[in-house]
Amino acid sequence: MSRWVSDTKEKTERATRFVISMPLRYRMPGETVWHQGKIENISRTGVLFSAEELMGVASPVEMSFQLPVEIGGPGAAQVLCVGNVVRTVLPPTSDQPPALAASIRSYKFNPKIEEP
Repeated sequence: MSRWVSDTKEKTERATRFVISMPLRYRMPGETVWHQGKIENISRTGVLFSAEELMGVASPVEMSFQLPVEIGGPGAAQVLCVGNVVRTVLPPTSDQPPALAASIRSYKFNPKIEEP
């Protein structure tokens, strides 16, 4: 299924956040190279993830991650999200990666993609 789903309802209260630790790939739309990150928390409206490369606030961003088996079942799908960076988080110490907070404007499910 390649249909995009968009959440256009007005948001009056903050979406519930789920603390999870799982890999995520991200890039600017149109780029061919994905950067590696790790999800720290996620909601229906956004995601906070550690980042190997910082992006500017308001930058468009594509994010891709595998649904956990608990959510997606044994043949879990890959999720591709499109949004914008809404905040950058500098680490408290130099041995930790920075983080990006990004909105989720739309998403689609792709068949499971094996990582190289």
